Amino acid sequence: MGLRSIRPWPKKLLSQTIVLVLLALLLAQLISLWILSNAHRRVFESFNQGVLSRQLSTIVNFMESSPVEVQNSIIASWQRPWMDFKLLDRSALDGPHNAVELQVARQLEHRLGAYSTGLVRVQLGGEHGSGDFAGGQLPATGKPAATGRFALHNHPFWRRANALNNLQIEIPLRDGRWLQAKMALPRFAPLMAIPTLVFVVVSSVLVLLALVWRLKKITLPLAQLSDAANALGRGHAVEPIPEQGPEDIKNAVSAFNQMNGRLQRFVAERTHMLAALSHDLRSPITSMRLQLEMMPAGSERDQLLASLDEMLQMAAGTLDFIRRGDGVEPTRDVDVAALLASICDDLADMGADVKFELSSAHVLPCRLLSLKRALRNLILNAVNYGAAAEVSLQRCDAATVISIQDRGPGIADELLEKVFEPFFRVETSRSRDTGGIGLGLSIARQIISGHGGEIQLRNTAKGLLVRVYLPLNADPISACLTQM
Repeated sequence: MGLRSIRPWPKKLLSQTIVLVLLALLLAQLISLWILSNAHRRVFESFNQGVLSRQLSTIVNFMESSPVEVQNSIIASWQRPWMDFKLLDRSALDGPHNAVELQVARQLEHRLGAYSTGLVRVQLGGEHGSGDFAGGQLPATGKPAATGRFALHNHPFWRRANALNNLQIEIPLRDGRWLQAKMALPRFAPLMAIPTLVFVVVSSVLVLLALVWRLKKITLPLAQLSDAANALGRGHAVEPIPEQGPEDIKNAVSAFNQMNGRLQRFVAERTHMLAALSHDLRSPITSMRLQLEMMPAGSERDQLLASLDEMLQMAAGTLDFIRRGDGVEPTRDVDVAALLASICDDLADMGADVKFELSSAHVLPCRLLSLKRALRNLILNAVNYGAAAEVSLQRCDAATVISIQDRGPGIADELLEKVFEPFFRVETSRSRDTGGIGLGLSIARQIISGHGGEIQLRNTAKGLLVRVYLPLNADPISACLTQM
């Protein structure tokens, strides 16, 4: 199972932008905290070194100016839980080994004077010495506690981030002895956790609130534009969309409104023109028919009358094809299963060989009269050209699928798409008894396309299979076209 199937990437613009901005904010906060933590650590270490050098130089100077017999008392008075002092006859360390130890040694030598130059020994606890000073807070006995909450000091990463936590320092005295100091300085904390967390959360929430508020101004017009374009593609009358949001969005909405207005004017003008043309043709055709009927009976007269009837049929069919009215008919929820059952029952009562297996309800938003006309045309074609029709109803992810299987010879593969063209007929005669004028499939496709669906034709072993795909919602039905 892939990552996308477990955690799919958001599909909406608002969700994608929020996720991207949130990730960018978190990354920026982590980088900022890392930079600030390093700077804080350097300042903290510099401060610790200064405090350490001042304290040790003060102790050494005080002991140098005091009698030998009171020096042990002075050392005892300086003892702290995190400091342990001893007087040694000789040094037990072999000198600085890294940059931090060398820096501490040089700073102490600078404060103590020229006599100590090159003689101060510094060692980080547990790295180069005997290891008995493993790190942590020194108890009153002078022995370190290397367990519990201080055990983390033993980790190499923590020692790098808290370089001055545990130190062993030996300073030469003028009388030849050495002052040994073992210290567990305050641990370095990268940054205070709670204030940092509060800052990150508050800043992220404020940024996201501003982002969501602004994106709403963008996505709302885009959603309205998408809905209007989908409705326009399905033949609905679409009102102008309010032009709001940023300038770019307003321009897109304005362009859509202008296109919608032009399309509506074009369709209205074409409909009116064809209606006038059909009306004007009826008068001369009727006049010619009356004159022909007054002629003596004969084969030529019958052929002319048949041609005039064909012209009337074509004019009426063309007008019906253009002014079918499915764009005006309101959309409502329709049970497609019940609609198919009523169509099949009506045709069966008329003597047609039609079979339909009634399934569960398939309720879709559609234009009832237009859809009924399209499905009736398709089932009638199966009965007229294939002797029988077997109708079934299925459902895929995004569409309801209507299958109409006949028992005829089928259609040549190269003509499967051409039969949807107006006035094209596989059967070349113009007799209505053998196929009408070739507008049935064109009207059916136009109606189904107006509902956002598709029609597919396919030859099978039984005959011609017609599949009608009607969308369940606004989601694309392309996946269903390949599944079935």
